[in-house]
Amino acid sequence: MLLKGLILAGGYATRLRPLSCTKPKLLFPLVGTPLIERMIEWLGRGNVKEVILAVNHLSDKLRMEVGSKKSGSGVFLSVEETPLGTGGPLRLADKLLAGENPVVVVNGDVAADIDLESLTRTHEMSGADASMTVFSVRDTRPFGLVTLDSDDRIVGFEEKSPLNRGPGWINAGVYILNQNVIEMIPKGRAVSLEREIFPVLAKRGKLKGWKHSGFWYDIGKVQDYVTANMELLARPGYLPGRSGGLAPISSIEQPIYLGDGCLVGKDSKIGPRAILSAGVKVKRGAKIHDSIVFEESVLGENSLVEGSVIGEATTIGKNAVVGSGSIIAGEVTVPDGMTLKPGSIVLN
Repeated sequence: MLLKGLILAGGYATRLRPLSCTKPKLLFPLVGTPLIERMIEWLGRGNVKEVILAVNHLSDKLRMEVGSKKSGSGVFLSVEETPLGTGGPLRLADKLLAGENPVVVVNGDVAADIDLESLTRTHEMSGADASMTVFSVRDTRPFGLVTLDSDDRIVGFEEKSPLNRGPGWINAGVYILNQNVIEMIPKGRAVSLEREIFPVLAKRGKLKGWKHSGFWYDIGKVQDYVTANMELLARPGYLPGRSGGLAPISSIEQPIYLGDGCLVGKDSKIGPRAILSAGVKVKRGAKIHDSIVFEESVLGENSLVEGSVIGEATTIGKNAVVGSGSIIAGEVTVPDGMTLKPGSIVLN
């Protein structure tokens, strides 16, 4: 069964600032590859052949990126003038999503290996109007807690409770919705699926839970984004391999990732846990570990970057030091010889 899918990415990604000031969330590199590319590949494996991106913030940049990739075939943009929540974008794009088959809906800040084929089959057999992927976490406070009955039907929700209730099942942000669910969504305003639509379906006994046991990350905050990258970097079989260029006498300590066109100079030290996206240049004597560097950035001679995130097209000057926990926005220049204290935030 061929499906249509919608990726919800219409917010301003405020929790990812300053990195999101110049780059939309879907273009953030996940172990060196833009999140949108990984999501389209994953959706394709689940028989989703048309993907609608519900976007707002920096939509022009996303349009250019998607249009330049072969993976962009079968990908369409639905642009919101103002953010419409998790439900409004479905109503806005209802003509693009129309058809006999259910629709796959995915939050734009999710990285997971959910088996969409199995999810779809289970949904079809369940008789439910909607199915929600749920994931078990040790602390449910940052998420929406889901209550399941003995048949895995969802019978209750608790959104982001401040109380630590220990381990539990949470909403993983991946759904299968029948067409009648889209028709339930009011037109012309922001709508929350979680607060306005799913509780109604739960009361009717028409909302199914589907338990996922693989990996799952919510990368909507910088620290969670870093955690996802570092854990996936070390995950066996996840990486496509390295294609960057290393000088013969450079020192590396695994795990590392070098994207297409990376150049690493002599006497440099890379790793452990260094992720360099496409086109990054590490000049002679530079050292980097426990860090993520977005595409086309430059680390100057004898510079040091530790435990930090560097945005796209940023230059770290000669002999500069970037202290642990720092976040530097895209298109920034850190002058030669400057030392950034640990935890520094540098805006564009």
